[in-house]
Amino acid sequence: MFRLRRLWIRTFRNYALADLALAEGVTVLVGPNGQGKSNLLEAAYMVATGRSHRTPHEAEVIQRGETAARVRAAISRRGRDEELEVTVAIEEGRASVRMRLNGLPSARGTVLGRLPVVLAAPWDLELVRGGGVGRRRLMDAALAQLSPAYFFALHRYHRVLTQRNAVLRGRGGPGGALEPWDAQLVALGVRITAHRAAYVARLRGPAAEWFERLGGAGALEVRYRPSWAGEGDEGLTAAARAQLVQRRADELRRGTTLVGPHRDDLELLLDGVPLRAAGSQGQWRTAMLAVRLAERDVMAAELGARPVLLLDDALAELDPERQRRVLEADGEGQVLATATALPDVATPVRAVAVRAGTLAEGAWSPRSVTS
Repeated sequence: MFRLRRLWIRTFRNYALADLALAEGVTVLVGPNGQGKSNLLEAAYMVATGRSHRTPHEAEVIQRGETAARVRAAISRRGRDEELEVTVAIEEGRASVRMRLNGLPSARGTVLGRLPVVLAAPWDLELVRGGGVGRRRLMDAALAQLSPAYFFALHRYHRVLTQRNAVLRGRGGPGGALEPWDAQLVALGVRITAHRAAYVARLRGPAAEWFERLGGAGALEVRYRPSWAGEGDEGLTAAARAQLVQRRADELRRGTTLVGPHRDDLELLLDGVPLRAAGSQGQWRTAMLAVRLAERDVMAAELGARPVLLLDDALAELDPERQRRVLEADGEGQVLATATALPDVATPVRAVAVRAGTLAEGAWSPRSVTS
């Protein structure tokens, strides 16, 4: 299995120093709002992926008055002990992110997947009501942890996209210079599209099942909407080339690439109607939690072991019975959750009290964080 054994945190958000040992099974970080529970989950997510799920501006994780933040994690991966580290530092007025694997400087693509994680957070509501960029990131975050080849293809695709847009705006050479960028855009885009289509096909069934298990009213459907549609690599390639030819005049006029995986979307439907138009916020929360739990199931089937599940206030909107369904879903994986009160579940739960950036183990009532 994959396990996060220990977290060491320095000048990260409201933590000057923190040292948290983690056990197998379920650990719940318990305390009033605003004490730093979510910051701990952000640190765990960041050391595993090299990115924050809460902000695109890495400098925000550095404690006020400091110039760097560091998170180190001891992990177990397929029976082997390893160490991950991420440092965010202000250098020449800009934030830089550096990662280490077992003490050696490592690229993000090398570290991704060493500790697979799935995170459910309040921000997931934006995936329902927001634009497609967030839903593309949902697919990419899972696939990048599953496949280094996917991560590198996606990275190269965005570099090619940047260069092609420069040509379209007249800064990269004459119009004929588009052809080599077109070829690379298509080759990389077809690989990305095929991976996303296969992933969503595997996600669809578990998402619908989890929505039902969590008491969601109606039928949830997850559907991939690619920019290019075709049968197999040859069909996708033909569709991509045809669309680039068809949209060439529009692209030159607007100075940007109008077709490709950067325009894909993940559609969430409730009884066949787009979720953002049909559902209440309660249904949105249930649907997104179902998608995250399905994401974990798909990754577990691919990896042969369950990723670490991070639940950032994801239990707050659930009644006690549905909380039990989530936390007692399996006895194998590791779960790290935040809550203002300890859930009343049959499975053994370790509680860690969080107050103003300090940690302490304590015995907590299911009803009150002050008892």
